[in-house]
Amino acid sequence: MIDIYHKVNYNNIFKILVSIWILSIPFKNVIFQISILLIPTFFAYYLFKTKQFSTLIANLKETKYLFVGFCFIVFSMILSNLLNPEFLDKKSWHTIYMFVIRYGLIFVILAYFYRLEFFTKKEILVVVVFSLSVLLCTGIYQILQEPNVIVKEGITGTLNNRNAFGLMMGMGVVLSLCLIKYKRIFALSLLLLLFSFFMIFSFCRSSWVASSFSFIVLLLFNYKNIKISHFIYFLSFLLFLALLYFSFDSFQNRFEQLLNGNSSNRTTIWMYTLEFIKEKLFFGYGLNSFKNLPNEFLNQFPDPHNSALEILLYTGLFGLISCVFTIFVVLKKIYESKNFILFPIVTYFIVVTQFDFGAYGSKELLSFLTIFVFFVYADSFRKEK
Repeated sequence: MIDIYHKVNYNNIFKILVSIWILSIPFKNVIFQISILLIPTFFAYYLFKTKQFSTLIANLKETKYLFVGFCFIVFSMILSNLLNPEFLDKKSWHTIYMFVIRYGLIFVILAYFYRLEFFTKKEILVVVVFSLSVLLCTGIYQILQEPNVIVKEGITGTLNNRNAFGLMMGMGVVLSLCLIKYKRIFALSLLLLLFSFFMIFSFCRSSWVASSFSFIVLLLFNYKNIKISHFIYFLSFLLFLALLYFSFDSFQNRFEQLLNGNSSNRTTIWMYTLEFIKEKLFFGYGLNSFKNLPNEFLNQFPDPHNSALEILLYTGLFGLISCVFTIFVVLKKIYESKNFILFPIVTYFIVVTQFDFGAYGSKELLSFLTIFVFFVYADSFRKEK
């Protein structure tokens, strides 16, 4: 009875730690940083106490190709840094070891405790949706304080960055779309409308494009299951979008900019970045080297605004091949497991990073990507009843 009591305590402690981590991801605050340290600490203590190393070995066997891909990515980062000390930023090495902890180690820990039945996929999913909903509420608060925000610079919530806010709201849109065929259709439909509204008025066009592609992918994999009720939901959603479009000039202006190919300097950034890539094609310039490149125009921006170009710039072809291999492994796993509902989500991640957010340093994006990859492999660790 004592062992069972302690096991329940460990379960609850881990659930609390993971919940705090997920809830803090959108905000990247001190709580997020502390949770990143507490989760591995708890894992190390539990592993030392129970010595259940067989669970780690079993998980490694299930993810061996993913592990190889991740190791090659990290090795490409280390090698590029070693070859380019003159271009490195003060956080270039810090980015690497935090990349290993925040994403590699956290994935290992999630897999480990999931196999031990400490939590369920549904519990993680509920916390993810709740986390995005909390951020949505900060957008509501901002509108109440500044009603003109939806006709001017765009909603940011508590993030002070409309693109980051739009990224999260777009994730909420895609999750709502993927889950809407399950129970609680009314609640999910309401969430879809709310996330859509705040994604639109963040004016983050990369999220608009990425969520649209995700919706197309969702239709392609589920066209046989489409019913009349789905058409009714779809027409209602189109009516909702049309109402917003004709009610707000700010929405119309941003949409017209998208159609006209206004890239907000992105195409110029990409052209300059490509010129630098050619000079160090195989191994790149090292992590966080973008602001140290000898180009005043590029130095104005935080990154190339394109994940493929960032990977090439920082780690060269070696890094790009490593990343493509890892992505292929994940896609292959989704296909083999026939868990096609995950394809729209991976589509969102791939498309949105072609216009915004870094491939190596975007904490919020990569943290949610870690959770996503865990869902891809979860059934390999154990089947939920």
